[in-house]
Amino acid sequence: MGKIQDLYESSVRPMPPAERLQLARLILDDLAPAEKPVDVSDEWSDDDVADLSAHSAQQATGTTNRQ
Repeated sequence: MGKIQDLYESSVRPMPPAERLQLARLILDDLAPAEKPVDVSDEWSDDDVADLSAHSAQQATGTTNRQ
């Protein structure tokens, strides 16, 4: 594993975080391709906004489900 660690330290670690995440996604997609590609856009669907609003309201009122 020393060779992999060396590669990471010399080539990957100096990359900006966004590029490292992009590289990680490429590697993971190659190892376990999804049936449907994951949406990584910055746009939020109406369902996303509704979920966030509901969660925010629960947090504000202290009514979240705690396990």
